[in-house]
Amino acid sequence: MNINPSIFRAYDIRGVYPEELNEDGARKIAQSFVFLYPWAEKLVIAADPRLSSPILKQTMIDVFVGAGKTVIDLGTVPDPLFYFILFNHKLDGGVMISGSHNPKEYNGLTLSIRRKDSDLVEDLIGPELEKIRDLALGNTEINIPKGKGEAKLLDISEEYIKYVSSLVKINKPLKILIDSGNGSIGLLAERLFRAIGCEANTMYADPDGNFPNHLPDPYEKENLKDIKEGVVAGGYDLGFAFDADGDRVAPIDKRGKEVSGDDCLLILARQAIRKKRGPIVHCMRASAAFLDEMKKEGITTYFSVSHHNAVIKKVMEIGASFGGEITYHFLFPLDYYLVDDALFASLKLAEIASQQESFIDYLDSLPKYTVSPEVFIPTDDSIKFQLIKNLQQYLRDNNYNFIDIDGARINFDGGWALIRASNTSPFIKCRFEGRDDSILKDIERKSLDIFEKNGIQIPIEIKKELGIN
Repeated sequence: MNINPSIFRAYDIRGVYPEELNEDGARKIAQSFVFLYPWAEKLVIAADPRLSSPILKQTMIDVFVGAGKTVIDLGTVPDPLFYFILFNHKLDGGVMISGSHNPKEYNGLTLSIRRKDSDLVEDLIGPELEKIRDLALGNTEINIPKGKGEAKLLDISEEYIKYVSSLVKINKPLKILIDSGNGSIGLLAERLFRAIGCEANTMYADPDGNFPNHLPDPYEKENLKDIKEGVVAGGYDLGFAFDADGDRVAPIDKRGKEVSGDDCLLILARQAIRKKRGPIVHCMRASAAFLDEMKKEGITTYFSVSHHNAVIKKVMEIGASFGGEITYHFLFPLDYYLVDDALFASLKLAEIASQQESFIDYLDSLPKYTVSPEVFIPTDDSIKFQLIKNLQQYLRDNNYNFIDIDGARINFDGGWALIRASNTSPFIKCRFEGRDDSILKDIERKSLDIFEKNGIQIPIEIKKELGIN
């Protein structure tokens, strides 16, 4: 069975099982990994609960063991435990099998390596992932050494809970509701909050790759309906909804209202710069309200490509005090390993909430502009990036004020528009912000006209969603 080249993205490997990502692909990718990184002797492998995860995981384990490697199998666990053991146990590398926020028919692979003779652990992205791709897609046999390795199951959840719970201080006990979305978080978040003295309960705790209740993607509002209702009905102080692999979390306040990614970015950045004043890295979608406050504080901010690995790279490059994306990815270089651990992020958000006399009043005091929903324009993977390049050239030729780090963030009087190609799915994504409703609608109309002039067709349903006639 041939491998579909489209599964190799800029930052990971992802596709529909079995048409695009399957056992044959997993085998060749594992062989390529062994060939390119022969010094990686101790590896970790873990997976989210998707139905295709066990067979993909076992396929890769067989390759690693057959090449003489020692493999620690964490079973079904979230990203935080995968990265924790990589860093804390100083393993040589590993594979996390997860489709993240994609629908249940998808799965994916994230490959990580510890640099030779170094403490630096990184995911394979860009040119290094391309080397994996070229080897896996090649017609020649991948020759790797044969040996007698071993694979062993290991539960590190208690070790993780003890370590992470020691890093935060809750000023007063909180009552917490957790929505695991039948993803890999399971009861781990509940156990973690109980360890720091909070009362905690979990909805949809059983890992189930069919995701029978809702897709575990907290960035989409429809997936938060149940936890919002649960928080209010149960009189909880906070709720936390996690994604399938545990690298993103959306907080819900006691009114049953989600705390936006923009608000999370601001309150977490405030906390970080109180500890150490330093630069902040943020995604292309960050609100001007956030940027304005950081400027007033004298904090230098840096735009990044909208992917957590790109943010991590930029944080390392400039020695940032904090990094994050409004899609609920957050990085805490002053406090923790440089990974977007949503469990740790939820503890930090709870820590901030416990310090407030009224967390509701604190949230309501945050500066806000008027923002559109993020809209998704269906666009084939084979053309989406070229369409964005064509648009960027048009903007240059016509002297628009825009930022081209990831797609195009076009600056208008009183607001901005962002258009970028998705890294993980066949869409072009757009978001708009204005100081008020009237400015926002004007920016949306102007922007959609520019997009359509450059061959990006906007479905009528999206115009209706934005309220544009």
